[in-house]
Amino acid sequence: MNVKNIRINKRRISRGRIKGILSLSIIVLTIAPTISASTEQGHVNISWKNYPYHPPGTDIVFPIDEGSHDEKYQIEWWYANFHLIGQSTGNEYGSFVAFYQIKTDICENKEIRLFSISDLAVQKTYTNAKIGTLVASTNHLDLILENVNNNNENGNQNANKNSFSVTQGTSLQTDQLKTNTAPLGQTTMKSPLPSYATQSIPATAGCGDNSGNGARGSQQYDHWYTKTNGQDLLPFQYTLTIGGDSQQDHQPMQLSVDMDCQKPPLIVGGTGLVTLGKDGFSYYYSLTRLSAIGAITVHGMSEEVIGYAWIDHQWGNFSNQNPPPYGLSVSYEWFSIKLDDSREIMVCDTWDRETGEKIEPSFSNGMNLLNSDGSLELLKDYRIIPQDFWNDTIDRRIFADKWHIMESSKSMNLTVIPVFLNQVMRLAEDFPNIQQYLSKLFPGMCLWEGVCTVSGTIKGVAVYGKAYVELTHSYE
Repeated sequence: MNVKNIRINKRRISRGRIKGILSLSIIVLTIAPTISASTEQGHVNISWKNYPYHPPGTDIVFPIDEGSHDEKYQIEWWYANFHLIGQSTGNEYGSFVAFYQIKTDICENKEIRLFSISDLAVQKTYTNAKIGTLVASTNHLDLILENVNNNNENGNQNANKNSFSVTQGTSLQTDQLKTNTAPLGQTTMKSPLPSYATQSIPATAGCGDNSGNGARGSQQYDHWYTKTNGQDLLPFQYTLTIGGDSQQDHQPMQLSVDMDCQKPPLIVGGTGLVTLGKDGFSYYYSLTRLSAIGAITVHGMSEEVIGYAWIDHQWGNFSNQNPPPYGLSVSYEWFSIKLDDSREIMVCDTWDRETGEKIEPSFSNGMNLLNSDGSLELLKDYRIIPQDFWNDTIDRRIFADKWHIMESSKSMNLTVIPVFLNQVMRLAEDFPNIQQYLSKLFPGMCLWEGVCTVSGTIKGVAVYGKAYVELTHSYE
């Protein structure tokens, strides 16, 4: 095993900016026609882009299963990752967001939200975690997390008195997307980000610091919902506004984006029902390619961004409430891959957390390949082969940091490499409630989650792309 613990030199900003501007040009050319089509034609020629939508071969139905299943299942999460380009600087950003509902005696009736931004120009990751009260619709996507004081040792205090009411929505508009983005059945209010113009997003416009005291900003909730035209839901179109103070520099970090799905849902494994560990199961779907446009704030800078998003939603009974060990019964290496030829791959290897043994066959019994036409192929004969390793000396964990992904029927040979190594979501020691809560989910109270590059061949043809990779498995 080749374990690395090396210092990575920063890229030259000028070179990165040139590369970013070229990437921005490509993204604009790709996204602009789809945004125009979504606005002018209303997706009338896209048969799947209507509610209700019931894909064949699954029990999952949209939009109802985009909402909460809290009463039926012990664990549920909503997740999104982003590959974004700054429109004024050409800087590249990665970001991920996750909301969790877990039935646990720790912080009863409270949920947790994770938020991370990776600034690729400076090769640094900024993170924020919150415990709060999650108000979620049960028949469509509408999540509001009210912030609470993370410093409270007992974890059962009320929401901050300065927080907005959960009945308030947000209204975000751009020149490209002239739609009412108020949540269905809720009152429209002025957004904390009135527009996506860089000048309109002050560096102090955060959503309150980690303690929940609102010292650096007035917004005390995070909101993710399906957009509407004032009366009806707009199928597979979403708005997300999220923020807090970075654990790294204590400055506001915020992401506010509109998303528009360009491909039908990926029903994982074909049925949307997968096994996780010895007895656990999960319903699972992904939205693999959404155009994203909005604004980002990080380390005192704000700018408009454009790019792509990926959404995951899982719910089921796969969280162990009894030791050993608490939390998920598996550790994993998970890959969401976007290829430049408009194909996406979702693949994951899992390990039994108690024994450390790799689970075969692994996640959903195959690699999920969503073709450019929206058709799904479940490829059985694949391998994820770690090639190199990184020693995270802070949390004393060893993560893989380079992989070969191979599959025989497509003659697939891909190499996945992190843009930079330290893209770890860490939970600050001064927030014990979050540590206790997340220890039921992630061993070590940390996970590696970051932007990677993808290159290789499929059937002898060169392919390139980007990936977001999530790692909880450690080679210790």
